[in-house]
Parts: sequence; C-alpha cells; structure tokens
Amino acid sequence: MLQSLHLQPPPPTNSSSPIMNTNTSKRTINNNNNNFAGENIDFSGAGAGSGDVVGGGDGSPSRSCKRRNIEESNDDDDQLTTVEAESSGLRLLGLLLQCAECVAVDNLDHANNLLPEISELSSPFGSSPERVAAYFAEALQARIISSYIGTYTPLTFKTKTLALAQNQKICNALQSYNSISPSIKFSHFTANQAIFQALEGEETVHIIDLDIMQGLQWPGLFHILASRPRKIKSLRITGVGSSIELLNATGRRLHDFANSLGLPFEFVPLEGKIGNICSDLNNISSDLNNLHNNMNNLNNMSTDLNNMNNNLMNKLGVRSGEPVVVHWMHHCLYDVTGSDYETLRLLNVLKPKLITIIEQDLSHGGSFLGRFVEALHYYSALFDAVGDGIEPENVERYTVEQQLFGCEIKNIVAVGGPKRTGEVKVEKWGEELGRVGFGPVSLAGNPASQASLLLGMFPWRGYTLVEENGCLKLGWKDLSLLTASAWRSLN
Repeated sequence: MLQSLHLQPPPPTNSSSPIMNTNTSKRTINNNNNNFAGENIDFSGAGAGSGDVVGGGDGSPSRSCKRRNIEESNDDDDQLTTVEAESSGLRLLGLLLQCAECVAVDNLDHANNLLPEISELSSPFGSSPERVAAYFAEALQARIISSYIGTYTPLTFKTKTLALAQNQKICNALQSYNSISPSIKFSHFTANQAIFQALEGEETVHIIDLDIMQGLQWPGLFHILASRPRKIKSLRITGVGSSIELLNATGRRLHDFANSLGLPFEFVPLEGKIGNICSDLNNISSDLNNLHNNMNNLNNMSTDLNNMNNNLMNKLGVRSGEPVVVHWMHHCLYDVTGSDYETLRLLNVLKPKLITIIEQDLSHGGSFLGRFVEALHYYSALFDAVGDGIEPENVERYTVEQQLFGCEIKNIVAVGGPKRTGEVKVEKWGEELGRVGFGPVSLAGNPASQASLLLGMFPWRGYTLVEENGCLKLGWKDLSLLTASAWRSLN
C-alpha cells in the first residue's frame, strides 16, 4: 500500500497579527535590538551598592546572578535546538537522496517504505529544510505512483472551469511572491529597461508575451514609455495564455491603465501554446523537402509557405513594418511553448527587434537522479531565500511555496519537466537562440543599474546580482536562481 502524504493548509491566523504584513514583520526583525531591551528593564531602579546587585539580604542569589543563570540556560537550550535541527536536516537529506536512488533503479517498494519517516520529519510549516522535504516527499510519492502505473503525464484539468480556477490560484500566488521576494520584480525591471532602450526612436511597438498571465509586468513599462519626450503612437500587446477568459480580463486591465496614462493601446488575446500555432509550417517545410525535384510543385509550395507566414502574422496581430518585441519569463509550472522546435521557427519568422527571456538556472532534463539532486539544491536555496525574515506561519509564504514551488518540484521530479514527450526540450533558451541566428544584447548598462537599485530599495539580505557575458544573474548567496538575457535577430 502506498503511503499517503498530505500538505494541509496553514492554520487560521488572527487578521490583526503582524505576520500578515511581511514587510513590516521583516523591518521589525531588522530594527529590533533584542540584546539590550531586557537589560534596560532589569536594571531600572537598581543603584550601585544595592543588595539586589550584590546579593539578597537573606543570603539568596542576587537578581543579577539569577538573570545570568537564566541567560546561560537559554543559550544552552538554543544551542541544543540548533544541533537537533541540523541533525534532523541531515537525516532528512539522507532519506530524500536514498529514496531518490531507489526510484532511479526502480526499487519502488523500498522507496515507498522510506516515505513515512520523511513525512514525520518534514512539515510545510516548519523550518526551510523541513518545508523543502515535505514538497519533495510529495513529488517522490507522485513519481512512485506514476512509475507503478507506467505513465508520466502531468495533471491536466478535464473541464475549463477547473483549469480557470487553477490558473487563478497561480496568478494569486504570483502576486504574493511579488510582495515577499525580489525575483519577479527583478524579472520585470530588467526586461522593461532593456525593452525601453531598444525602442528608442520608435513611435510604434508590438510586444508578444508568450505567457502573459495577469500582465503584471507591463504597467511598469507603460509608465516609462509615457514619460518619453517622443510619444508612442501605437502600443500593442499580443498576450498568449491557456484561458481566453483570463486573457480578456488581463486585456481590460491593461487597456484601462494605458488609457489613464494617455497611451494608445490595443490588446490581442491568443489562446493556446505559441509553438503549436505554426505546426502547419513544419508540415509545409517537410513537403518542400519531399518535392525538391519538382520545380512546379516547389514554386506552389513556396507560395503556400509565404501565405502561411502571412496568416501566422495575422493571427499574432503583427503589422508590416511594426517593431516587434518578444518576452518570456520561464518557469516549470506548466508547459508554455508546446513545441520548442516550432517556437524557434516562429521566432525566426518574426525576426523581432528584441527578445527578452528570464530563465530559471535549473535543468528539468537529464537522468532522474541528476535532475532530483539539482532540483533539491536549487529549491533548498529558494525556500531559504523566501523564508528569510518571514515567520513560518506567514500565509503568503505558504501560498507561494504550495502553489508555485510545490507544483514546480512535482513537475520536475514526478514528470521530468513541465511535460514529457518524445521531443527534446530546449534546456537553455539563451544558448539556443545564439545558435539559430540571434545575437546577445548586453544588459550591463541601465538594466543592471535598475536591478541593483531594486535590491537596495527593499530589506532583502543574501541576494546577489552578477553580470556575466551581458546577462544578469539574480542569486541567493552562492547559487544563481534566475538569468535575464536579451537577444536580437542577426538577419
């Protein structure tokens, strides 16, 4: 019988509790001087030579001695707790790796027998290592079940209502993530600054967002575009997503915001995966190869290909002579592109003025065990970063970890990336673009300055910003989490 692991929602909290306000809570932790507060109270009213300082009149220990004994006892307790936590963390790490090794060699029964102890030592409301272990244990259980039944397909929603509800949960979790971490702000600020620079002198622009969600990034760009001396005459966004209802809602919000700034704005919703809309191009390309010895047919097929390109441009809402910018913020929540091969083909057809990509520094391919170890290292750092200075019971923290990180961990461990198909998925989009006719655009100037300013504006500690070969890398201590890069067509 498979062991059952359940991640329960966080316990209800009082609405007046400070843990609901993560920024205030963090400032309190940073500004509060715990070392001296108690001493000021204890020594108030005690004069030099007082019996309370030297000793009690009845020969009992002084309050000073009592306080020192209590402090020493507390220090011993803290040290003991730290040692126990470290021991528990090491035990959890060993169990997780042992379980993953069993899964890798199809010793599923032994792997399943390790899950109860992992579940007992882990908790989605405990320390960062305990929280990470809870979600990896859930992913391992899903992997074991899928291995038993012989399928690795990620969870799909059979009805549009369920899919819409799940998309809404993800969007809400991303808003929480944006409020407690610099990761999303870094992605938005960096890409927006690169786009703003690329549009210098342009009066029209068309942005294609391959996974627009709620469009949280674009109001920031609207602001800086509206501040330009040379006004934009046409601002258009094609938003790609899985739900036409959410796309239309996003379009209305962006339209209202653009109107408030006096920007002429048009939104084009496109439901589906960007790599799937040009699959017909691949069929025509195959026919071209098969008919290379028949000139008449070749000419006909070339005409059809041009027509298909025009239809593709119409579907994306692209107009002739209009500068195009393509943006994508990578994640492992679900498959965004569909066919990566067709996505690359589409980018070559579009020849955009700029492509901006935010990628996780994490592989979701390769062998199961290698993928597991890399993901465990990555998400251990990510959980540590998100939990820095935030109480374990914080609702926003739990929401982010459950709805975002937990979902990604399950996709990577239980499925092998956002989807598992016969097609080889692109591991590093930046590197792939460099091989198919695109050249890098350095982010070392204003984008780097904006990102550095962002990290300095908020009370986040431990985050690092590194410029490497024109790319910007946001990290937590010694581990890179995200890489922002920009590319332009060389043709």
